[in-house]
Amino acid sequence: SSWYNTLTSYYQIVNGVKTYVSKSFVFKQSVDVPASTAQTFNLSDVNSTLFKLFDKKRLPVDTNAVYTIFFRGDLPASFINPGNKKMYWLKDYCGYHGGLYLKDGRYIKFAVVGDPSYAGVKGEGCEEIIISGTANGNLGADSMVTVYAHEIAETITNYANAWYFNSNQFENADACSWDFGDYTGNSNVVLGNKKFLVQRMWVPTKGCVISL
Repeated sequence: SSWYNTLTSYYQIVNGVKTYVSKSFVFKQSVDVPASTAQTFNLSDVNSTLFKLFDKKRLPVDTNAVYTIFFRGDLPASFINPGNKKMYWLKDYCGYHGGLYLKDGRYIKFAVVGDPSYAGVKGEGCEEIIISGTANGNLGADSMVTVYAHEIAETITNYANAWYFNSNQFENADACSWDFGDYTGNSNVVLGNKKFLVQRMWVPTKGCVISL
């Protein structure tokens, strides 16, 4: 999509070889995981869930994939920021990304996405999309789309948390967080035959843009 193209100007240099972000991102499969009844669901629980899915062959191991965990809005989770900062799940932030090493040394990338429409106390870092009628008529799912886009963008361009946009440790999606640009109606991006409202992305020399 033209939105995804905003990521393709990023690259890494390993052993003198420059490699740009690939031109496409493909959905492969999904699995359902029973909701936890724990009052606290933290980073180690995310890791163990992924390990179990790999061990039971419910998911294939692919070092080029981004494994994304979507949390139901009513899940009784109480995340604290993975960096141990005093930021709280579904208040100060509603998504993050990271990685883990398997026993054989392979590195797996993942993202976690929460439901911004959950009826908790909102902070400026996690908001539902407040417009008159969301693009697909589902406030929770439509609000999660932009969080998903945010975390996918950062995982693809900064999977190892190796660089930041500025001294505040902003990544490319952080620089334009909750910035949808100018749009009409209730969407600014079309994927297939569906419309979505998705945040803009930071592109070097261009600033926050919705497409390239």
